[in-house]
Amino acid sequence: MAYTVKQLLESKQFPDMRLVTCKENLNQEIKGIRIIEIEDMERYLTGGELLLTNMKVYFGETDREFRKHLNELEKKQVSGFIIKQHPDMVQKVNYYDILLKFCSERNIPVIEISEDEYYWGIIKYVILQIYDENIARLIYFKLTHDNISNMLLDGENFEDPTKNILFLLSSMIGNPVALYYSNLTCCASTTQDLSDFVFEKNVEKYKPDIVTRFEYKKQRKEHTQYITKIHVLGRVEVYLVVTEVNMPLTILDYMALENAVFTLQYSFMETYARNEIEKKYQRDIEYSLLNGLLTGDELSKAARMLKLEDTDQYCVVSFHTISSNSEDYYTKEELEEIGVIEGEIQRLLPDEHIYRNLNQIVCIHEIKPGETQAGFREEMEKLYQTVQKQIFHRNKTTDFQIGIGGIVNGYGDLKKSFNDSKKIIDYMDMLRYLYGDKNISVADFSKLGFFRIFEKIKNRDELMEYVPESLVKLYWYDKEHDGELIETLQAYLDCDKSANKAAEKLYVNYRTLSGRLKKIRDISGIDFKNSAEMLAVRNGIVLFKMAETL
Repeated sequence: MAYTVKQLLESKQFPDMRLVTCKENLNQEIKGIRIIEIEDMERYLTGGELLLTNMKVYFGETDREFRKHLNELEKKQVSGFIIKQHPDMVQKVNYYDILLKFCSERNIPVIEISEDEYYWGIIKYVILQIYDENIARLIYFKLTHDNISNMLLDGENFEDPTKNILFLLSSMIGNPVALYYSNLTCCASTTQDLSDFVFEKNVEKYKPDIVTRFEYKKQRKEHTQYITKIHVLGRVEVYLVVTEVNMPLTILDYMALENAVFTLQYSFMETYARNEIEKKYQRDIEYSLLNGLLTGDELSKAARMLKLEDTDQYCVVSFHTISSNSEDYYTKEELEEIGVIEGEIQRLLPDEHIYRNLNQIVCIHEIKPGETQAGFREEMEKLYQTVQKQIFHRNKTTDFQIGIGGIVNGYGDLKKSFNDSKKIIDYMDMLRYLYGDKNISVADFSKLGFFRIFEKIKNRDELMEYVPESLVKLYWYDKEHDGELIETLQAYLDCDKSANKAAEKLYVNYRTLSGRLKKIRDISGIDFKNSAEMLAVRNGIVLFKMAETL
């Protein structure tokens, strides 16, 4: 049985609908429903469609051109127009009045809806009235696919097309939509809520009644949430979340959701490829700058491209990830994890120059007026905690460390700050001993204190000359007997010369520790009561650790 414009008005599904022309010709059959997306929409109609428009697509058309399009639409025997006035309706040509006059003369119904009414609720309702469910699914899939795909043409950067797609999807399904990074921080949202996403304990796998190759989950909070995981090139995961605030999702809504996920995937891949090209070019420049490979005009040109000034102060930060295997070989999975960490750092430091070289991520930081080294170190501590939290969330065991180089004047000395930032990573274990804190993972070059004198020594034997003879004796004894005397001595000093605490730290009994301490005294001749000698021994252990890095 034919479905007519009159039946649509009498359905009371859309109370704000108001008939503004042609009360006599409402029994025309609605054979389809389309949004007027382009000026020459008539070329794509099969006939008998109900057309929705705010006439924005005609803005810029002359009176004559607009009437020509209306004549072509009449030839397609359209069943009517559903219109709403666009906020920017004030134009040289009064399209609204022209349309009303044209339709009145030709007996074509025109229905007006409020400005805040979305077309997609009307489209879904009408499609289900004029087609059976299977055909309705196919037609709605095509309609939503065309509209969402067009969003890719509306922006040149990552955020614009993404937000456009989300807002269009939200209008289609009548509920808020948000996008979250793999670390569950908000990427974009159709609401003001940009808080982190939380997976509840009641989250469960969900299979909508459609053919899909995406993974859906559902969780119940105040409002039910539907979560779709989007994979990008097998490297990145993004979560699209629909919150059922206004109305339950229908089969047709899932068709729109599928199209949005496909389009977002394509958008992310396009953006990823473009960013990789830009990063490669910038990476080459920053690598040359940080390693002192540029001089003269080349150096000045590179600095201009990176917007670095010779009058400003900078420091270089190295973000280092330690491989889990003893050969320092990075697996494919570890390298992918480093890529994820790089993305998190770029998100947390959006205005900084970030550069990655295999396992090392480097940042060139400009010292702001009034900024102190201690204040910046505190900011890096916060960044470390955030990144470490996300590493834990992903069930990874990456050893993540941050080394902050010394402050330099101008871009010409960035190489020195870069080298300092790498050295502090090399000396992290030594710093943990020096400060008695095994959890230190963020340090700046100034923390080396007077040991910076020794870090200039590149020969291991030369550095060992500054180690007290008593420690050297213990070193050779340990080497020949596979002993643990230096480790025992270090624990004893770390515990303020408390044998009980040192025994607990080393997981040995008190008698064993006492025996080792006696052996240390007998071999080295160390006087534990001499504070000056103990200071020299403690410093000597630090020098041992520095020597291990050579």
